[in-house]
Amino acid sequence: MIGIVVIGHASIASEMRKALEHVVGEQSLIETLDVVAGDSPEQLSKTLRAMIRGCDVGEGVLLLADMFGGTPCNVAMGALEKGRVEVVSGFNLPLLIKAATLRNTVHDLSEFAAQVVESGRLYMRVAPRLDESRNG
Repeated sequence: MIGIVVIGHASIASEMRKALEHVVGEQSLIETLDVVAGDSPEQLSKTLRAMIRGCDVGEGVLLLADMFGGTPCNVAMGALEKGRVEVVSGFNLPLLIKAATLRNTVHDLSEFAAQVVESGRLYMRVAPRLDESRNG
């Protein structure tokens, strides 16, 4: 099973895990790292590396960072390790659900990351306006 670490600003990482588990039930080998004001990048990196070790059962770990260019993503990028640790920047609940449900069946970490990203994109849409959907 591929491990997952969600890292983001304030409490977004832990709240996303709560939402995930509300939908699909309790999950193992998923860690969250909430980045708050005053956290040093060095301490965050140390904590993240410990979480990666705790989630890696031999198939690698996917790091999901809330947005590209922010401290959480920059810390995650420092842990990149080809074949063992991949980073995806930007996440939503459908992406996290797909990651949780695919990680038992897809065993190639880079393929897993690509499928998870595609799922996240697929579920982002502009909803039709109610008056337009009735007329057309």
